[in-house]
Amino acid sequence: MRGATRLPARSDELLAAAERAFARRGYFGTSTAEVAAEMGVSQPYVMQAFRSKRNLFVLTHRFSGEKVLRAFSTCLADGGFDPSRIGSAYRELVLRQRPAVLVFAHAFSAAAGEPVIGEESRRLFGEIHRLLASSGATEPEIAGFMGRGMLINTLLLMEGPHYAARHGFEPLTGLVLGS
Repeated sequence: MRGATRLPARSDELLAAAERAFARRGYFGTSTAEVAAEMGVSQPYVMQAFRSKRNLFVLTHRFSGEKVLRAFSTCLADGGFDPSRIGSAYRELVLRQRPAVLVFAHAFSAAAGEPVIGEESRRLFGEIHRLLASSGATEPEIAGFMGRGMLINTLLLMEGPHYAARHGFEPLTGLVLGS
């Protein structure tokens, strides 16, 4: 993402709409026309305001990532690293703001094909790691916690809760997601 993008006055509203659009099918599967329709604006407006689909996705990922960071920061401020409590905060984010979690997860699959998205996804991953480390968590604790988070992301991306019974992993889904 080169140069500063001057965002429209209602950027949070537009990024929330982009978050919903990108959550459904990821970066590669979502067109700017679909994002524009979700925003309630024209496709040319999206391109004028955000310069490119890639730039819009990066900004949307940052918007989504802030929700993840806020959830973890709030939890850590209330008593340090407790994987159970922080995991509950992430599960709550999954339940209440699933598009944010899906955009966060979709960036990992887009990272290899789009270096700018890769850089953004690694930046946020590193920020989460630093946040957990600053709370006193050890590297094995961080690995266990983030590994469980990646399992949650994978289950969401493949719509695991809907298909778990059919494919025999319902107990795992219930354990990881709580229901």
